[in-house]
Amino acid sequence: MKALVFNGPRDIRYESYDDPKLTGHNGVILKVDKCSICGSDLHIYHGDQISKTHYGADVDKFCVGHEFIGEVMELGKEVHGFKVGDKVLAAGGTGCGRCKSCQIGRIAECANVTGFGLSKELNGGQAEFVQVPNADRTLMRIPDGVSDDHAILLTDAMATAYFGTTSADIRPGHSVAIVGLGPIGIIGVELAFLMGASQVFAIDPVENRRQKAEALGATTFAPGNEAFQTIIEKTDGKGPQSVFEASGAKPAVEAALSLVGPAGTASFIGLPQADVTLPLMSILYKNATIRAGVAPVTLMWQSLVPLLQQGRLKAEGLFSHTMDLSDGTEAYRLFDARDDNVVKIMLNVS
Repeated sequence: MKALVFNGPRDIRYESYDDPKLTGHNGVILKVDKCSICGSDLHIYHGDQISKTHYGADVDKFCVGHEFIGEVMELGKEVHGFKVGDKVLAAGGTGCGRCKSCQIGRIAECANVTGFGLSKELNGGQAEFVQVPNADRTLMRIPDGVSDDHAILLTDAMATAYFGTTSADIRPGHSVAIVGLGPIGIIGVELAFLMGASQVFAIDPVENRRQKAEALGATTFAPGNEAFQTIIEKTDGKGPQSVFEASGAKPAVEAALSLVGPAGTASFIGLPQADVTLPLMSILYKNATIRAGVAPVTLMWQSLVPLLQQGRLKAEGLFSHTMDLSDGTEAYRLFDARDDNVVKIMLNVS
């Protein structure tokens, strides 16, 4: 098959790779229809660290990508919820499928949970075909009324935005700050208003991303001291009650902690590097609640799908570019450089 393959930092190539094979009875093989590039994929692209893996060191080749939808082509004998021909979306990661946590649907608590497209142990879906283990708890048929764009977003970005905003304890009447306006942050703006926020402040260095947040009703700022001072002034000198950090970059984390008001809540979902730390003294004297984590994607679907089907959550205009998988090398370059007002890139596979 053809796939986007990690060959080293800033070296993701469209090339031949071995077809996936079922390695367990609880998995399926998908023919990928569409996939997309996530901001966290850029950590791999840059040669950064994710969990314990340093992508700047020697790493075996593997297929990248954890946001994909497709058609079931083959399934193991222990798969009961799907059949050949089903159109499905996959959560961005999965567990073993056999432990107690997996059996009750809490995959994020599995001791062996891992994401797609992080190593050759679980190749990703920026490829013509992909193996999905633990299929009954990792896949969902694409629901009626859910577009392909929304299905791709449900694999990670939309679920992560919902996890991050709910973790920020947003309540009706709250003031909210969102730091980082990639697709997750932009969806976070819309969700914050759905949750009843009275005002949403949004911070990002990229103008066209700020414009998208403004179109949703947010008051936006470029990063800097002026943004901090203005937001503090507009929240009666206290700071927002809820802060959602959706970047992981050190300046974004520092800004989020500076903004959160007394007894407020700050939620962090951006993937940090090793030099990103939290100032405990500041947290303690603010009586702030800090939450951080990787979204349990499948648990978010039951809340998000009805919002999409009812038209209450729009999540529109996030895919600024559509390209073919064969153009994946250029897609990564474009996404990394933030050229051509890129927000998110859809890759057509078939």
